[in-house]
Amino acid sequence: MSHGTVISQQPRSDDKGRQDMQMNPYPVVVQPGMQAQQGMMMGPPPNVVIPYGLPPSMAYLQNLDEIKVHQILELAEVLIGWERNNKYNICNGQDQKFMYAKEDTDCCTRQFCGVMRPFVMNVTDNYETPLMTLYRPFRCQASIFWCCCLQEMEIQSPPGVLQGRVKEIWTCWIPKYKVYDAQNQCVFTIVGDCCYCKCCTDVVFKVFQGDSEGTEEGQIIKHWGGCREVFGGANDFSIKFPANMDLMKKVLLFGATFLIDFNYFEYRGNQ
Repeated sequence: MSHGTVISQQPRSDDKGRQDMQMNPYPVVVQPGMQAQQGMMMGPPPNVVIPYGLPPSMAYLQNLDEIKVHQILELAEVLIGWERNNKYNICNGQDQKFMYAKEDTDCCTRQFCGVMRPFVMNVTDNYETPLMTLYRPFRCQASIFWCCCLQEMEIQSPPGVLQGRVKEIWTCWIPKYKVYDAQNQCVFTIVGDCCYCKCCTDVVFKVFQGDSEGTEEGQIIKHWGGCREVFGGANDFSIKFPANMDLMKKVLLFGATFLIDFNYFEYRGNQ
């Protein structure tokens, strides 16, 4: 063999794996039995400390500045009008799924109580690891004393550990909520558009810091869904906040979105 000859070699499988890791340091997380596909979440960034004793999957939420909530369209519900447990895909700003939420309510309660129904919403990651539980008790909206039966929701993360509550505030017209942490301190005030039932456009709920309507901290946006919303009752939301916001505050705003959904927008799927 002459010294000027260059022999090309195919990269070995382990070399290829190292090359792939250099190009994409975060692995794609896929639920068991599912094929990897575009839109699935990227793994959590390394070296992120998760407070509150939360599952490691919560690391991904730490650096986000937007969460998208997409209600899954139930064709059987559209065709026969039989109310089913609501399901949601939870995605980042690029529509990569990193969490999943499913309502746990018995059949009779769903059919007879409609949007007023109490429910438990279980939130898991793509590996089906429990992350949060949202509990909404029954409040009779049809009561003549409806102003004394305002809606509220309890937020637990991990399940069984109370992290805060969302409470509806009575007003004559504008929807308003207070968000409290585990120490019962008001961390957010949420104020919606005065015409929250308008169609063919987005509806914005402004998130203010603390117990006043001074500094705007973020937004919860109900997006107009067109035919998907009108005929299927499937709603889409975006939750926007600073990326450096405290992780548990992000969790509380995320939970508040579901109470807003049931109070104002779920009726289209429960006619």
